[in-house]
This record gives sequence, structure tokens and C-alpha cells, in this order.
Amino acid sequence: MNEDLPSMQNGAVPIDDEGNERCEDKSLYITLSMYVSEAKVAAALGSRLTPRIVESFQPRYLNSRKLRDAVDPLFNDIADRERRGRVDDFLLGALGGQKPEFVTVEVPDTIVWTTEGTQSVNTLDGLNRKRSVRVRRFWYAHVNGALSYHVSLRYDYTHSIADLYFLSLLQKVAAPKEFAFPADAPARTRAARVTDDRTGIQAIDAVTVSAGGKRMPFWHYVRACFDADAAHLLDALRSHLPASAGGKARGRPKKAASGSNFDTLIQQAPFIEVPGLEMPVSRLLFFFQDKTFFDQLLPVDPATLEPVQRGTRMDEGFGTHCGQCLDGALHSDPDTDQTYRLDAGFWSRLLSRQQAEGTPLAATAEAPEALRYMFLAGFNQNIIDFLNQDSSEVLDSLDPIYPDTEAQEAERKFIRYANPRAMITYVQSSRSLETANDYIGTCPYAFLIHILSMHNEFLTREYEDAALQLVSDVRADSASSLREAARHFYDFRTGPYEAYYRDRYMNIFRYDTEGDVFEKMTQLRGIARRNDYVERLVSNVESQTRDREARMSKRDESAMSVLLGALGVFGLFQLMFNWADVLNSRLSLANPGDWVALFAFCTSALTALVLVVGFTVWFFFFRNRS
Repeated sequence: MNEDLPSMQNGAVPIDDEGNERCEDKSLYITLSMYVSEAKVAAALGSRLTPRIVESFQPRYLNSRKLRDAVDPLFNDIADRERRGRVDDFLLGALGGQKPEFVTVEVPDTIVWTTEGTQSVNTLDGLNRKRSVRVRRFWYAHVNGALSYHVSLRYDYTHSIADLYFLSLLQKVAAPKEFAFPADAPARTRAARVTDDRTGIQAIDAVTVSAGGKRMPFWHYVRACFDADAAHLLDALRSHLPASAGGKARGRPKKAASGSNFDTLIQQAPFIEVPGLEMPVSRLLFFFQDKTFFDQLLPVDPATLEPVQRGTRMDEGFGTHCGQCLDGALHSDPDTDQTYRLDAGFWSRLLSRQQAEGTPLAATAEAPEALRYMFLAGFNQNIIDFLNQDSSEVLDSLDPIYPDTEAQEAERKFIRYANPRAMITYVQSSRSLETANDYIGTCPYAFLIHILSMHNEFLTREYEDAALQLVSDVRADSASSLREAARHFYDFRTGPYEAYYRDRYMNIFRYDTEGDVFEKMTQLRGIARRNDYVERLVSNVESQTRDREARMSKRDESAMSVLLGALGVFGLFQLMFNWADVLNSRLSLANPGDWVALFAFCTSALTALVLVVGFTVWFFFFRNRS
């Protein structure tokens, strides 16, 4: 293993007698997925990564054959992945192989966030204890030659308030909404990035990973893993490329380029919720196996075992519990009216109300049902300020993308939510998770929806950029000939347009349980909206260009009429020229009439020449540039 990577260590994840990971109640599986575009992969390899190259390479690379043999059948159970008799997407193993890695994650005991202009400070006993987290890493090769890199985490939690806030912070590391730069932060010459020594964003700086005797911020750990895995994969791919594509002989891989692969391959994009911060292009998949959460989100009547309507499931006592949660919680800071504090004393007061005897409970004790509802509503919307919700906000946030009919609710298979950066699933138990967890660290069915949606989203963004560039080029080229505009449209239609519709994934899922969710993700991620916008934009500019071409064609007809008329006049002058020749043969300088005839001829010929030359210059040089 690379010496810069943390070494393996034992963790608290349950392992059976055969060395396989057991999936148990109250366990969360997080997949952080980062996208490497086709262009960046091709630039790093010096050649486009085609499906045929990956197809022949996959069985030879580390544990990729094991990933394929174990997980592909599960993918194929629910989706028609075939294109022209082949599957063009591939799982690839990472440098660490199939063995899991166990790391220690630490967070501070005080969290500071800002919501709707109000700063909140939460001090919670037990929050900053060390937690063991399992890590698996792997790659996914997409149909168009793009790659995605996946870091899959598992954490076995409790329903304590401390763990609920810890789970919220894990989401905030990759999507730090509600966090902001401190007011006294020094001015920057560029946007902050997660790999900076310090960003000033608490959710990024203060969540640390300890492994192999090293402690570092979470994203620094991710970069170290990516750098090592990418260097190994790219070198292996280079050695496998055909000689015509610049490949090397086997056993003599090209030396990896100096510098960080993470900085070179992972695109950074502005994080609009935190102005001045750039985040890696990534998306999240959360998979909860938790019977308590599932029963709260899809409860049934104990007597009839029929699903309880979503609008009434929290009516009984929930409003009272919410009031108790917030009653006395908001304490203005003495130094500013913009701050409220949730100190350890608040949690003791709150939890003591949940017991008949009023005995205070530690923050590591079981959270009351109302708080669990508020946590779930906040987590689904990536909101750490989950106490600051009323019952209507909680109900809205617990409205899933699946199930959305009574028949689907009655099946009680799973419940799924999504926000702009994450898809979240809750189950009581999952056979597919149990099967694939030892390979990809999550449920393969949820992962396939997640990865296809992510690919489509970032492919659509690239397509949108190409369309905007086309519009800019055509507008900037408006002073030149229509031939140039036609060339731009042709290049777009045979380039980005063709590639987008060829490489974008359709809804390939066989069952409504996955197909419906994929369609909802297409809407939520803005894929359909952006695609419609691009089509309208390009069609409008193309229509305007054609209209201009038609108008110019009419002007051409008028101009040609003028030209033909001018040529007719010139023909008349030619006759005059012939007549002048006759006169010239009899010209007498002593005869004044001959002088008049000669002057008339010269004047007419010169006028005709000026008209024809002037029109020609205007038509071919000035008119076509208008």
C-alpha cells in the first residue's frame, strides 16, 4: 500500500465468521461520489478511454473482476444496461483492494452555523467522542469515457442527540449549507477550497479523520486516497492502451505526472450557498438501515397493519413535543442579538421532560420521538438547524419522492428522499445491501440510480456550456458570412449534441420502484429543465440565423436585378462604343461636331465603368459583411 495512505486498523463494524461485514440495524452507508469528465480523463491518458479498452482491462485490474462478478448481476436484475449487445459501464477496484479500511472521525463539541441571518451555537456533551468509520473505495467507468470515484463510509450509530448531530455534520462536510466564513476572516485573492490548509468553514476544517497515525481534515484524507488510487489506475490504463493510442508495453507503465491528481482531475465549482467557497464536483448517497426510522416515516396502524396517512402520522402529541423542544432553547448571546445558544444545560432540561420522574438524561441517551422526526426532516433537506422547524415544515420535508401512492406505501419496501446534492434511502433491512456491501459499501440498486443520475446531471451541464459557447460564437460572428455560422452549428450538431444524446442514460430500469425514482431525480437535479432550456436556446439562435439568411437571399435577388440593369446600361454603352469607332474612323479635329461626339462617348463609358466597378466592390466586400 502507498506509504502516504493510512494503514488498516480494526473497527467496530460487525464481521461474521467468514470475514464478511454484517449489515445491522441503525447503520448508515454514505457514498461520496466525485465525477471526472471525459475530457479530463482523455487529457490525463493522452487518449480517449473507450468502453472496449475498459472491457478488456477490467478483469486484469486488482479486484475489479470480483466487483463485476458480485455486483453486475444485481445491476442487471433491475436495469437493461445493454447497448448493441454489450454493457459499456464498468466497476473498477481501487488501490486498497476489497479490504475495508477503518478510520477514526472526530468533530468538535461546539457547532456554529448560520440560518436565515441568525448565528447558532450548539454545545453538546458527547458530540466530540471518537467514532470508528469503515471506508471502501472504488471507481466506475462511464459509457463516454468519464470516470467517477467513490468513497463509501459506514457508521453504526445510536439514536442519541449527539449521534444525530454527528450524522448531520457528515452531510455538511460535502455540502456545507448553513455554514459561513467568520466575520473577521482575512480577504482572499481566490475562492477557498476544501484542500486549503484552512478554509474558515467549520464543517470542513473541524471534521477530521485519523488513520495510520495521521490526523487530517476529512477532505485532505479524501485527496490522499484519490491521489494514490488515480495514479495507480492511470498508470495501469496507460500500460493497457493500444500502441496506436500511445500505450506503453506491459510492465513499463508511464510515470505519473507530478502534483496532485485530485487538483488536476476533480473540477472545483462555486458552492452557491457559501459565497467565496469552491467545492469538488460531487454528489452523495445515504442509505439508512434503521427499523425505528423506517417505522416513523412509514407507520402502520398496530390493529389493522394498514399504513397511516402521512398528514396525520405526527399529529398526536407532536406539536406539544415541538413546543417543548424549542421552549427555553433560544438564548440570546450577551454580546449580540444575532446568536442563540443550545448549551448542555438545555439538552438536560429538554430530556428530563421526557421522563415521568424528571431525571436529567445525558445527551448520549435515546432522543425522544419528536426530535427524531425533526432530525429526519432536517437531514432530508440538509438542514442542521433541525430544531428550528414547525410541524408544517417537518411534514413537507418528510414527503418522499418514493413512495408517492397508497399502493406503493402498502408495499413498505423502502422510502426515498432527495435534495439537490444527495439521495437518501431508509429501509428496515435489505438483502441487496447485505450482498453488495462487502464490495461497494452500499445498496447496488440505490447506487445505480445515484450514479446514472449524477452522470446525466454533469453531462447536461457540459452540454449547456457547449450550447452557450455556440450562441456566443454565432453572435460574435454575426459580421462575417453565414458560412461561418453554418459551420458553428454543424460542429455543435455533430459534436456536443450528438455526444450528449448518445452518452446520456435513458430510464433503463425495469421496475417502477427504481424507474419512478430515476425520473424524479431527473426533475430534481434539473436535467430535464436544462435540456429543455438548451434546446430552446439553440433552436432560437438557429432560427434567427436562418431568418437572416432568408432576408439576405431576398437582398441578393434585388442586388442581382440592379446588377443586370447595370449590365444592360453597359450594353447600351457598348453600342455607343461601336458607334464611336465608326465616328473615329472619320474623325476630323477641325470639325466641332466630331469633338462633341467624342466627349459624349467618353463621358458615357466612364460613367458605366464607375457604376459597374462600384457595384461589384459593394456587393462582394461590404454588403456580405453587413
